[in-house]
Amino acid sequence: MYTPVFTSGVWLADVNEAEHNDELCLWSNVLEQLLQHPKVLDTMNVPDAAGGRALSSVHLAGQMDLLKLLKVRETRLGHWLLYQLYDAAKALGFDKTRDIRKFKFHRVWANEMSKGCEAVAHRHASRDWVIPHMVAIFYVDVPANGADLVFLDEDGDEMRLGSLTSFSLSQQYRLQSRRGRLICHDAKQLHATTIHESDLPRRCIIIEVGFPPK
Repeated sequence: MYTPVFTSGVWLADVNEAEHNDELCLWSNVLEQLLQHPKVLDTMNVPDAAGGRALSSVHLAGQMDLLKLLKVRETRLGHWLLYQLYDAAKALGFDKTRDIRKFKFHRVWANEMSKGCEAVAHRHASRDWVIPHMVAIFYVDVPANGADLVFLDEDGDEMRLGSLTSFSLSQQYRLQSRRGRLICHDAKQLHATTIHESDLPRRCIIIEVGFPPK
């Protein structure tokens, strides 16, 4: 479903949890193990995180094929995700100038937020960047009182800004994070999260996607 957000928009889709519960549990186990990797645990909080401990495999994206670990191309949940990426790219208008049928994965990684953690305002691409074009966030584990995603109305081009509290409510558009939810947006779109207030972790997969020109 396409949802207008300020001068842009996002694509939002929820998988049928009952139908894909076994696969969601499998993905949860894979992420839990990956995020306990020594190379993840030895790394300080990612630059976009503040507050409680944050874990990320972003620095391993070039060494570990997360989509292969999750068997995305072999499972019904994976097929659902790939079809959604195509629909999202079309809804966001990338088909006007790009061949969205030939999308490529720029980086794929997993994130985990602990209690007290938040993502500060950031974007995944600047205006003059060639790639990525679109970002997809798929939520695998979201407990009650988990951090929500917030898009921000801001015309600048800085890659990182401050905490969500530095933006007025009129600049914020909040989308609830929940298990099995996919949110896709333009890589240049500024976003942050609310504070994660649960004792249980919130885990998601982040996919940066690029499209060749037509």
